[in-house]
Amino acid sequence: MYIEPFGNIDIDNLEECYDSLLEVQGDDVEIDLNFDSESIESSYLEHIKKFLSRIEILVKKAFEAMSDDFDLGEESEAVRLYLQHHLDEFDEGTIKEVFGTTEIDKQIFFKNLKLYRVGLYPEDAESFAIFDIQLPRKYTNYLIAVTFDRDGEYSHISMES
Repeated sequence: MYIEPFGNIDIDNLEECYDSLLEVQGDDVEIDLNFDSESIESSYLEHIKKFLSRIEILVKKAFEAMSDDFDLGEESEAVRLYLQHHLDEFDEGTIKEVFGTTEIDKQIFFKNLKLYRVGLYPEDAESFAIFDIQLPRKYTNYLIAVTFDRDGEYSHISMES
């Protein structure tokens, strides 16, 4: 079965991982398709095609979920923690380099976040796709992972390293 951007995928002889690049909102984003099995039903790949056809909408949903988490204030379990971690780790010069200012508000913070990777896991209904969003990689290996289920519904957000 052909799946853009991965090419032909033999459902009876799967590789563990397929890697490619996908243009999302004008940027090239790393994308990988991961399998635990050596073969799979074609319906799983149909879910991938459907998911990828909605990728621009899903990226917006990911940023909306992050915005909602940020707005929780002290109840935020990922996004504010991510920002605070970097404000604590970076010296003033690096903060200014990353953000262009030392007065960081939500708008400035979000303007500097970027989707770098989409991981697809068709055999996992709950963690079907994970979007890795982070500040410029030059400065950090920490990221915000936004997880979607098979139906394209946001299910979880966390800070990872």
